[in-house]
Amino acid sequence: MKNKILILLILGIFSFHGLFSQSINDVRRQKEKAEKEIIYLNKLLKEASRNKSASTEKVKILQAKITQSKKVISSLNAEVNYLQGSITKNENRISELEEERKALLDMYAKLVYGSWKKRNKADKLMFILSASDFNQAYNRFKYFQQIQDYSDKQLTLIQQINDSLKIKNKDLERLVGQKNEVVRTIHVKNQEMESERMKENQYMSELKRKEKDLRKKLDKEIKNRQRLAKELNRLITAQTKKASTTKGKLSQEQKLLSDDFAKNKGKLPWPVAEGFISEKFGVSVHSLHKYLKISNDAIDITTSKNSDVYVVFKGVVLDVCYVPGLNYTVLVQHGNFFTVYPNLLDVKVKRGDNVATKQVLGRIGYDSEKGSVLNFQIWQNVGKIQPIKLNPELWLAK
Repeated sequence: MKNKILILLILGIFSFHGLFSQSINDVRRQKEKAEKEIIYLNKLLKEASRNKSASTEKVKILQAKITQSKKVISSLNAEVNYLQGSITKNENRISELEEERKALLDMYAKLVYGSWKKRNKADKLMFILSASDFNQAYNRFKYFQQIQDYSDKQLTLIQQINDSLKIKNKDLERLVGQKNEVVRTIHVKNQEMESERMKENQYMSELKRKEKDLRKKLDKEIKNRQRLAKELNRLITAQTKKASTTKGKLSQEQKLLSDDFAKNKGKLPWPVAEGFISEKFGVSVHSLHKYLKISNDAIDITTSKNSDVYVVFKGVVLDVCYVPGLNYTVLVQHGNFFTVYPNLLDVKVKRGDNVATKQVLGRIGYDSEKGSVLNFQIWQNVGKIQPIKLNPELWLAK
């Protein structure tokens, strides 16, 4: 029973250690992902900096960089805590080994002293020969032999503990060095983030000086987006009515397509090769006009200039329409679901085309103020009521 309990305890310790190692590996992977994102954002910022004046694009990129920097610092702090835990564990083990060594040395010292007191071989021999019979003499001989063996074993144990202490002290030195290096990195990252905040504030101050012009531009963009939403609603509703003339049912092929699309929630590829979400879905406070709440039926993905835009899932091009200020918009049907790709140039598809996942639809448009932004949308046809707008961020792969 005791052996079973011991085995369970050992398994529990190893399982906990495995989970902890997995946890710190996850933290390091998150840090690497955030660092890659920062590299890309630096590339975007370099592109945006060709325009010497402050722009909304630069502010958005800096805000995204600050968010990713916070993730990196958070991961580094978690790594410091992990290293500190390993340091404490090592220090505790070193203390235990030193106590074990002290106890063994004390015991060995007593053995040596006892042997020294009985160092005369003649005394040992006389003690053995003075036995009353052979068995007693043999037992006395074995006694001295066992003492010698025990003494040798004690020496071996002391040497093993000394070797273990050397290894543990080296490990401790390495862990302390790693921790100090991470702490220094955190200090540097905090300084970099503070510098980014100062740049952001500087750009915000510059933008406020032309707030009136920017507000006019924003109002125009909102109207253009409302116009697009109205057109999309008309197209999707018309498609719904068309389906209702065939007893309100999707064809078997469309139903399978719709089901496949739904199964891929959280797994869809991004519509651009690289990019970041610069404006989330739903109602939020505008990044510049703090007094203004805006409603976004999409997610804004800022990407590199002239980037290709891809369809996120196989389907049929329902329409290609032009809205002033938003360039061309491609609407793709996936059964009951629809994906929308505004602000395209050089459109590569036409109405009625069958498209495959990750097929190029066109090239992203560019604006000197906002940069290259895709207002990516997902709609769902839910029958007789108006189609609903879904949060695309929940559908794209992380």
